[in-house]
Amino acid sequence: MLMESFSQQKHNSSLRPIKFANLRFARGDDFLFRFDKDSIDEARSLEADVLVFCDRPWLGESVQFPLTDRIEIALLSFNDFDQWFAGLKKDTRNEIRKGSKRGVETKVIQELSVSEAREIVSLFRESPFREGRYFEGYHHWTLDRVMESFKTNEEFISIVSVYEGRIVGIARTKFKGPVGVVNNLLSSLDARRKVIGISNSLLATQIEMLSDRGVSHLAYGKMGVLGGLDHFRVSNGFTSVPVNYNYVLLTRKAKVFAKFKIYQPRDLIFSTKLRFVVPLSIPLQKHIPIRLIQKLHLYA
Repeated sequence: MLMESFSQQKHNSSLRPIKFANLRFARGDDFLFRFDKDSIDEARSLEADVLVFCDRPWLGESVQFPLTDRIEIALLSFNDFDQWFAGLKKDTRNEIRKGSKRGVETKVIQELSVSEAREIVSLFRESPFREGRYFEGYHHWTLDRVMESFKTNEEFISIVSVYEGRIVGIARTKFKGPVGVVNNLLSSLDARRKVIGISNSLLATQIEMLSDRGVSHLAYGKMGVLGGLDHFRVSNGFTSVPVNYNYVLLTRKAKVFAKFKIYQPRDLIFSTKLRFVVPLSIPLQKHIPIRLIQKLHLYA
């Protein structure tokens, strides 16, 4: 593979090791990792060539190294669930209510059964295309990965929406301190034809549970990638916030690569230098073999 883990993550390490393009990266969880004076030493202990992290200006943590990219993300800041809900437009509040009125039930996942995990995998594989472009979750999620990842504990909140006896929506958020990050929020394309507001209800339940756990800021990916998703986020109170993705060169090898503009993990290359590639490919994606889309990473 082009991108893979290059060593075991050290116990209690807040950084994860990744290898791409013959460089070794140490990267913190976006929006959850707090850079401090020990972060560079921690990255070096993982034998990384480059430390990658983004700052968190909404917490007063603005950091900008010489090598940096500025990217707009979706962020929701709230005091509590009631304050967030009251600030939504009437149409959005109605959509949140409509699902439950039509018989959609939201459940918290403590531990999945095999049959439930299979339903979630089927949901991810419902279609290789969403919003007219390739959907990364189509190939990313296996039964074992779903069983391992979807849980609720001191780090994650995972919930599902159930309609007519089957899972039609899933949401998973990771949180640490006052910040949460939406990792997954997905509803069935087929169920959307029958019931409105599944995704809104999932997000509302996540916000209520996160608020109870002391979270007051929720990040939900990069803005400007999918128009429909941007509209959904804005209608639910998210705003566009610029963050700095920083690259700290730790080795001579990294400094040499940087002279040739090679110092980023793959996803950030497609979010910055090659951001134009994916939009240009969208009209052609349904005519391109799926394996080629996956190999070229045409879904950033």
